[in-house]
Amino acid sequence: MNNKFLSAPTVHFVAKRLVSPFWIRRRWLAQTQWLSADCLSDLQLDLLKKTVRYAEHNVPYYQKLMKSCGFSSRDIRSLEDIRLFPILTKKDIIDARRDMVSRAFARSLLRRECTGGTTGTPLCVYRNYASIGNEHAFVRRQWDWAGLGFGDRCAYLRGRIIVGANADSPPLYRYDAPMKELQLSTYHLSLQTAPAYIDAMKKYRVSALAGYPSAVSLFARICLARNLSYPLKAVLTSSETLTACMRAEISKAFECRVFDFYGSVERVCYIFTCEHGCYHVQPEYGLTELIPVDNAVSGQCRVVSTGFWNKAMPLIRYDTGDLVVKGEEPCACRRAFPTIATIIGREGDVVKIPSGKEFGATLLITLLYVACGASNILESQFIQDAPDHLTVEYVPAAAFSPEDFLAARKKFMEHMSHDMVVDFRQVKAVRRTMRGKIRPVINLVSGGTARISQDVPQEEPVSQTA
Repeated sequence: MNNKFLSAPTVHFVAKRLVSPFWIRRRWLAQTQWLSADCLSDLQLDLLKKTVRYAEHNVPYYQKLMKSCGFSSRDIRSLEDIRLFPILTKKDIIDARRDMVSRAFARSLLRRECTGGTTGTPLCVYRNYASIGNEHAFVRRQWDWAGLGFGDRCAYLRGRIIVGANADSPPLYRYDAPMKELQLSTYHLSLQTAPAYIDAMKKYRVSALAGYPSAVSLFARICLARNLSYPLKAVLTSSETLTACMRAEISKAFECRVFDFYGSVERVCYIFTCEHGCYHVQPEYGLTELIPVDNAVSGQCRVVSTGFWNKAMPLIRYDTGDLVVKGEEPCACRRAFPTIATIIGREGDVVKIPSGKEFGATLLITLLYVACGASNILESQFIQDAPDHLTVEYVPAAAFSPEDFLAARKKFMEHMSHDMVVDFRQVKAVRRTMRGKIRPVINLVSGGTARISQDVPQEEPVSQTA
């Protein structure tokens, strides 16, 4: 088949399901979910040994690291031996650059994707095509647990740009027939457009809705306010912290259960919600260490994980920067997977603009770093100090140029409402909370809860109001 004769959705479908390990991995996962704890540990150890051995032979960064530390893949005899490796940070990956990418693949055969940068700094990760099918098989497990089959069509409210920024009338969506996915424009969701979104979901007989909690909960609130009814089988949320209030609004609006799940572009850890409503770490996906945070309340733990499936850029003991609270009781589903009581993640405020639209942290950062191509920005923070005013503070990388700034600023403004004034401010470091964390969005209008340290040096704006 010649790809020039195939539509983009068809190529997407072929890559995910037809020329990948998707079906093999899916059948395997259907069996492994019922393994005992001991069998799961043996499985993890086997996958860990293979991952370390592969990295030792193919990834320059790990070749240098293991040589300097004086150990090899032969030293991995138990899961506890992962502690021979130092914890890997996002800065380590950015500093290592190409040394983190496997030499077993031609760069032209890899796919590149950037994180949403919810700590203020985006990270670009390379993936091999086989990992795409494996990834999709794991994601389908969450859909299975939510009671959704391959015949169920799903609508999405995520960060994809579906239509132009100035579009103000339907259609504000795109339908992927092979994958049965209705992509709704998150950037255009408002009190006025929500009825058209419901009409599109009815047109394509959508059974489920997936997206960012901030976007899905806004949609739910609008539906409740306008008496727009559309019952679903399930709603799935990810990429941002889902609060109890959000869950209640969503469940009420769409008359179904909410299945929240956790993952990352780095492909090291997945946490899914089972049919009994319990969070479970997925042990076949990676080895996840839950490391207690010093002086933390309520048993908070750092999520440090080693991914098993992305050979293009394997990450060993990667600190995701996220926090969870471990579960103490086994789940009624009887799977021997570790349980999580709460996913804390990186909580962020939402930017609310006069037109009624709301922009969550993931959406804003995706727009700035991914859609705008501003990969030379090290850190960023969005600060709303008035209903119609937003300041984007950013720290430029060494390679950052005036052209990068102008291009990013122009693209960013194309997707903001005309009733919103946006300033860009270059700073030495973005503001931290009293605990040293970066809040990607600080909303001072709605009483943002972040306590900002004032000892971080700031600078003057480098551009005029957009």
